[in-house]
Amino acid sequence: MNEQFQAWWKSLSEREQQLSSISAVSLLLAIIYWGAWKPLSDQLQASQQELSSAQQTLSWVQDKATLLVQAGVGKQESKGENLSLAQLVNQSAREHGINFSRIVNKKEEIEVWINDVEFTRFVGWLTDLNNNYAVSVLNTDFSKMDQQGHIRINRLLLGY
Repeated sequence: MNEQFQAWWKSLSEREQQLSSISAVSLLLAIIYWGAWKPLSDQLQASQQELSSAQQTLSWVQDKATLLVQAGVGKQESKGENLSLAQLVNQSAREHGINFSRIVNKKEEIEVWINDVEFTRFVGWLTDLNNNYAVSVLNTDFSKMDQQGHIRINRLLLGY
């Protein structure tokens, strides 16, 4: 095979050899660019965009977490009239137009999940619970929804 190539190469004129060499180098560079460099460059750019998006989400969550902590901090005397924690939470949620997707009543705590709620409504509800019934946020896990200003509560632990 090598002999056949050499025979073919020698049969070409000097100008054809130069053109073939330039074509081979161009083809090799194209293969390197589109086969390796371009995919790596595209993946790097996509990763940088994902990182930027994740940083924006983190910043948003940190800003909103401060509001949540402020709404759930502090223990005051309860104004609830001999109502259980579950009754207080349910009554207050109804007043604020908040619907639970799941609720678990524990001894001195209550755990709730909310599929979709407007953030300002949620903070108002937590503030009302804290100010009027001394119910505090013990732990929470929430995420931003696609709809602006709405969040999903994956887990909210409330207690005295």
